[in-house]
Amino acid sequence: MVLRLICCLLLLWCSPLLVAASCPAPRIDLISQVRSVYDADTLTLSDGTRVRLAGIDAPELGRDGAADEPFAREGRDRLRQILRHSGQQVHLMLPHVDHAHPDNRDRYGRLRAQVFLADGRHVQGLLLEEGWVMHVALQADDPWAACLHQAERPALQAGRGIWSLTEYGHGIPAQQIPDSAQGAIRLVGQIQRIGQSRDAYWINLEGRVALQLPRRDWSDAALAALNLREGQSISARGWLIRTPGGRHQDALIRISHPLALERADF
Repeated sequence: MVLRLICCLLLLWCSPLLVAASCPAPRIDLISQVRSVYDADTLTLSDGTRVRLAGIDAPELGRDGAADEPFAREGRDRLRQILRHSGQQVHLMLPHVDHAHPDNRDRYGRLRAQVFLADGRHVQGLLLEEGWVMHVALQADDPWAACLHQAERPALQAGRGIWSLTEYGHGIPAQQIPDSAQGAIRLVGQIQRIGQSRDAYWINLEGRVALQLPRRDWSDAALAALNLREGQSISARGWLIRTPGGRHQDALIRISHPLALERADF
């Protein structure tokens, strides 16, 4: 009996639900109940507001007869489980305290937020630590980027969840991006050329893929600090933009944060 009690306590202690908040919230702007969970990065509040968990991207559920991406349902079910254990209550921190601020919404009208449980645990951090989602930093001044990136590292290094898949763990080769690829991706490729225009720095990869580094987010010093060179293999992550008929590329990823670029020393 005593041994069984000790084992139960150890299991509870090691449970991901008891992991400390990866990124503590400096403030809470909204407290609500969750009505439903669509996938591992989208949920709906009791008043019908759809919330996009900021800073992460989950595998897509299939639509119109298409198959689910690997781990899409498992990640969704894990988020549902986490919320059930917390009584369906969430605490939200928005980019701006004014709920109506346009920067609080994504292009689909979803409220972008960092999401916490009532006990302070960070939902994005939990999902990243377990390997259900990928961190994606979209803004150069994102105050959550470093913390979320760090929360992801254990799952990436251990090959847990999505990181057990080649397209995440290694990255999709730039010259082999499938036609079905959409949304946020991680790719790897060799630098063919590094250049610049009036508004951006450009890194052209094999396979007619271009990385755009907007000048508003990057300085000469910031780019130099990466010590990139032609012929080097790098890993990049971000939202894939198709550019059919583009002059210099067939696909584009806009890179605003240095954490989205890494040397690919595989």
